[in-house]
Amino acid sequence: MNLIYDKIMPRAMKISQNKYLSSVSDGFMMLMPVLIIGSMFSLLNNLAINSYQNFIITTGLKNFFDIPNKVTNDILSIYAVFFIAYAFAKRLNRDQGVAGMIALFSFLAVTPFGNTVVTIQNFLTNNNLTVVEGVEIPAASFLPMEWLGAKGLFVAIFVALISTKIYDFLLTKNLMIKMPDSVPPTIGKSFAGLMPGFVSIIFFMIVDKLVALIPIESVTGIQSGIYSLIQAPIENFLGNNIWSFIFAAFLAQLLWSLGIHGMTAIILPIFYPLWTSLNNANVDALNAGTSVYELPNILNRTFWQVYTIGGGSGLTLGLCLYLVFFAKSSQYKTLGKLSVVANFCGINEPVIFGLPMVLNPVMIIPFVLSPIVVSVVAYLLTVINILPRLTTIIPLGTPVIMSGFISTASGSWRVALFQVFVILASALMYLPFIKILDKKAVLEETAA
Repeated sequence: MNLIYDKIMPRAMKISQNKYLSSVSDGFMMLMPVLIIGSMFSLLNNLAINSYQNFIITTGLKNFFDIPNKVTNDILSIYAVFFIAYAFAKRLNRDQGVAGMIALFSFLAVTPFGNTVVTIQNFLTNNNLTVVEGVEIPAASFLPMEWLGAKGLFVAIFVALISTKIYDFLLTKNLMIKMPDSVPPTIGKSFAGLMPGFVSIIFFMIVDKLVALIPIESVTGIQSGIYSLIQAPIENFLGNNIWSFIFAAFLAQLLWSLGIHGMTAIILPIFYPLWTSLNNANVDALNAGTSVYELPNILNRTFWQVYTIGGGSGLTLGLCLYLVFFAKSSQYKTLGKLSVVANFCGINEPVIFGLPMVLNPVMIIPFVLSPIVVSVVAYLLTVINILPRLTTIIPLGTPVIMSGFISTASGSWRVALFQVFVILASALMYLPFIKILDKKAVLEETAA
């Protein structure tokens, strides 16, 4: 306990209070409607039921269902850069809309444009027809979706934080255009962001050109450079790695047992960007016709939601059911009845603080180990194709078992069935420990 209080708690508190990580966390929480809507329409578009697929193809609904996915998941980085800058500016007491706008056009400035060309075979010169073969001229420019989706997430995070910091720094130094007091406040704030906007976009454009000088074939600017050198390696090492996943689960549960919300402190700011990107890669592959058993990523955000914290952090749903039906003490039986319904929806603070789990040396072992054991078992079953790979971002508060049914386009009944197994298995893992507390509570109630 001394080690926990002296070494772990101070560092955990610093991480949870870090304004940069907290802003990323808040920004991704604001993205939830975008992610959920995109995932749900992707699910509707790819349900592996032949009669259903024939129906949506013949009626034209398949193309209709594809539109929401294109304007959500496929351009996720655009939303991310705005909302992360918005959240960061709010913490810095700056205008959130102006900060989001600066971050957005700075991000787009370093996103490489594509060009379409047309081939001209004949054209007039001095009123004479001249035949030319294969002359290509530029026809239009466009922003490729490649860097606006999951592959651009890390750039979105960096640009949002750095551009907002530039905005805050220049305003702190009074390096801005000040309007007379008679000017409406909205216009004054807009002009105050004019100079920071110039500095931000020029800064990122210069950095983009400098990164392009790196002698690596795949690096042509900030977008490709950060993805190739930072995002892809981190996704493979941290995001799509079972050992890092186990570490994340361990750390989140350990912090919860100390009274610190592990999801908010560690998982949201550090791992959710990685796992969201892996989720989107699965959605893209699913939309391209890949089977749910052959999608590129096993571990992602949905895996965490459906398996690791299905029924709340620590997988306490099985524990709640045990308290309701088998607890001997009135104290714990009442606690189970009060908390079991909310626990089905992943809300288990009544158990965490009412049992309690926090600073409880008896319950810390199953509370930390249960999610790890279940995650490893789910991972192994997915590797051998008993469980499908998951795609759908699950809305917060979705009940257990229902979350399994909407987690992917095919084989979701297996996920839901596995969740039933998880409830029973977690109850067994908690059983030896809760019986100790229950027996003690019965003795105390008898004495009273």
